[in-house]
Amino acid sequence: MEINENIQVERNLKAIEFEKAGEIEKAIALYEENSNEGFRGNHSYDRLATIYKNQNDVDNEIRVLEKAILIYEEITLEDRIEGMPKLFRFKNRLEKALQTKALLEKQKKKKLK
Repeated sequence: MEINENIQVERNLKAIEFEKAGEIEKAIALYEENSNEGFRGNHSYDRLATIYKNQNDVDNEIRVLEKAILIYEEITLEDRIEGMPKLFRFKNRLEKALQTKALLEKQKKKKLK
């Protein structure tokens, strides 16, 4: 199935409008659609990870960052110049999100004792 990148870019633009209007759930739906299609740009992943981080939804933040890393590993293998710095940035963000998750799990275990 051929994915139309113009449609994906239009989704990003519409999602930005939704974000500005405070309609975060609608923005998430559009960004997620791009993510599910393997969008080969960073915007959808950056925004989704940030939104989920702001919502304290670390599991979804991690999921999105892992997807972005897979996409950018492919892009880097294709020798696209922008791939490597974005790949490193996504990996750093993932590392921080995993640390946050571990900390939250540790705090949760303390509360259960």
